[in-house]
Amino acid sequence: MAQPSQSLFRRIRYIKSSLDSAEQSFLDNQDIRGELDLMLAEAELKNLRKKKDVPWNWSRHLFAVCAAVLLVLSGFGGWYIAKGHYKHRQTAAPSAVVPITAIEQTKKLPIQPEAKVKPQVQKQVMTVTGANKKQAQVTISKSDMHKLVQSARAELSSSK
Repeated sequence: MAQPSQSLFRRIRYIKSSLDSAEQSFLDNQDIRGELDLMLAEAELKNLRKKKDVPWNWSRHLFAVCAAVLLVLSGFGGWYIAKGHYKHRQTAAPSAVVPITAIEQTKKLPIQPEAKVKPQVQKQVMTVTGANKKQAQVTISKSDMHKLVQSARAELSSSK
């Protein structure tokens, strides 16, 4: 607390010197110079009263900095956690689980142009896959999944 009190004493001395200078200017019949020194002393006195709450200003700035740091750290933590979550999903995504009967049915279906697909085949595949939900599940490769999706797309586009 020695620093703020020294600053306060220095400012009070400056105000006293401005008042003494204003008094001397009025005695020497320099009214304009005296008025200027008097206004300077008044302004410094008002400024002295305003600047009392210096510790509050520091605590507000410190609070703002701490809030900004906390916000940045929480954003970085969320990004780091999400990065690990999506990496785990990417490793699990290539192998999809499909019932065995759906794969067998797609292998039995002849590949035909889009215009000649029979609606009866679509019904048969849907009833077979819907009835056998308790069958064993297998993983298929990306190429088999791609072929399965292409055949399903062909069937769906022809049914429109």
